[in-house]
Amino acid sequence: MKKLGLVGNPNCGKSALFNTLTGSDARVGNWPGVTVERKEGIWKKEDFLCIDLPGVYALSPYTPEERVAVQFILEEKPDIILQVVDSTVLERSLFLTTQLLELDIPLVLAFNMMDKAREQGIDIDISKLSKLLEVPIVEISAITGAGQEDMAKCLNMAMEKGRKGETVLQRDKLWQRIEPLLQPFLKRKQGLFLGMRWLEQQEELDWEGEIAAGRYAFSVFYCQQVITQRQKKRDFTEKLDKIFLHHFFGIPIFLLCMAFIFHVTFSLSFLGTGLPSLGVFLKDGATYGIEALRDVVAHFFPQMPYWGRAFLMEGIFGGVGKAVSFLPQILCLFFWLTFLEDSGYMARVAFLLNKPMGELGVSGRAFLPLLTGFGCSVPAMLSVRTLEREDSRRITRLILPFFSCGAKLPLYILLVGLLFPKNGGLVIFSLYVGGILIAFLWAIFLKKKYCKEEAPFIMEMPSYHLPRWNNLSRTLYRRGKEYLTKAATVILGASIIIWLSAHVTPHLHMTLDSSTSILAFLGKGLNPFFIPLGFGGGEDGWKASAAILSGVAAKEAVVSSLGVLGGVEGLFTPISAISFMVFHLLSIPCVAAVSAYWYEEKGWRKLVFALLLWLSTAWITSFFVYQIGSLVFAFFSRL
Repeated sequence: MKKLGLVGNPNCGKSALFNTLTGSDARVGNWPGVTVERKEGIWKKEDFLCIDLPGVYALSPYTPEERVAVQFILEEKPDIILQVVDSTVLERSLFLTTQLLELDIPLVLAFNMMDKAREQGIDIDISKLSKLLEVPIVEISAITGAGQEDMAKCLNMAMEKGRKGETVLQRDKLWQRIEPLLQPFLKRKQGLFLGMRWLEQQEELDWEGEIAAGRYAFSVFYCQQVITQRQKKRDFTEKLDKIFLHHFFGIPIFLLCMAFIFHVTFSLSFLGTGLPSLGVFLKDGATYGIEALRDVVAHFFPQMPYWGRAFLMEGIFGGVGKAVSFLPQILCLFFWLTFLEDSGYMARVAFLLNKPMGELGVSGRAFLPLLTGFGCSVPAMLSVRTLEREDSRRITRLILPFFSCGAKLPLYILLVGLLFPKNGGLVIFSLYVGGILIAFLWAIFLKKKYCKEEAPFIMEMPSYHLPRWNNLSRTLYRRGKEYLTKAATVILGASIIIWLSAHVTPHLHMTLDSSTSILAFLGKGLNPFFIPLGFGGGEDGWKASAAILSGVAAKEAVVSSLGVLGGVEGLFTPISAISFMVFHLLSIPCVAAVSAYWYEEKGWRKLVFALLLWLSTAWITSFFVYQIGSLVFAFFSRL
């Protein structure tokens, strides 16, 4: 099968085109750095094995994910390269083209987002540029799939030329065009070029820098030949940026947006109307459906033996059913987050946060992996590769678990629904903000340990646009599928183990008294560790300790554990519930996230340091939350 490498700058539409050609559901986003590993899929119609590579600006990699792309291009050498070009920033794209032309690998250029270029007053003469570069160029739409047939013809023609030993453009032919543009750089005494002054006392020329400058001059020169820039009025993006990028109001607007999203998702009374918010309405509907299914199953198996019936009702419906009932509310939250991401707004937030985050030792670009952490810590750990500096990557990975992932959300929903029904959205929003503040406090400390200089920040701003429904639906489908898959595997397995360990004694006898079970023995052993935090004490305190232990496998398993053990009624006070949620938020993430951290950082010492940092942070913070909260509550009770 012919191997087709999809290459291009970040955020040019490679992953969207990959999904269109192969029918895959690779994640796409309206910011750079979404793809951090190569993905493969088959374009069955044309018999191509498509490889979606992380975005690169040049074949000189600076970050790990860029090395993945460059290593594939230079060492594995695909049969043909398709460079996806963002038509709105042609100069930058052609810089990479000059390097790809030297590889003696057939090359085709696919111009994406031509409609946006025209909206911005940019007219590109594609046929003229194709003749100048002697490279096939085709206009496509990565989202709709328009231009696929023409693209296939160009790819097959380029492959045929490659088989005949012809190259798209010989290296010497390319240099014949670049060399004249290099002359100003090679004249050491010439003082000015493109408005920049070279130091007269420089003894040696930076040859690599000279070549790069020459390539850019080559790109500029060719763009001048084929681009006609029309006058245009200030567009919609510029008008919105006056508001959302305001130096004073920008960050408060972002916080208000997030607070509204949490209110819509978790509030029992939407805007004080007395009607439940959308998220609560969906969650209640799912709970009703699962309870109805449980009653139907119980009706059809009236003669089931006691232990089988108890296992089905408590272990399966009490554990897995409880976890699944929160799925609609989780999807509601991620719908709004994906909406903001795909609209281009989140890239602006990264820009706004660059300065304050720079004081913490990470660039504003770290905001995007951290934002991914709200979904799942595993892909977020991988996306940290997009950061330019190793010290910035290390700090970001250490603080990332403090950004509450979606797997921790079911416990928040369960406890606030029971103990804080009127202020559920505010409580959960406060937990998320608290986790972010703890992360930033640690970043300040870690900056002194790891950072030697300020982390750089280079990022393009995508245009605003209404999110595409196919991307929103694909993202929600992927989230739902991942959650249900975990419910059918990890959570189901955890629920079975928890139910059995709650009904089997250390002497391996079945018991109806769970306080004498193996699980109770383990939970009571952990109680001294948790009693200062407000939970773990009392007759049933071991249930909370056992639930925390089950979260090591998967954070959703905490809810299923509490469901198997009979729920949370009477187990927590409002203050101890907050302490429990804080510990759940800040503690060691699931095994998959820990494995991802170890895979990225590589080293037992680093792993042990991270585990101790997460665990100690969770314990100390929960301790102060409970102790101070108890004092405040006692003080107001006496008034």
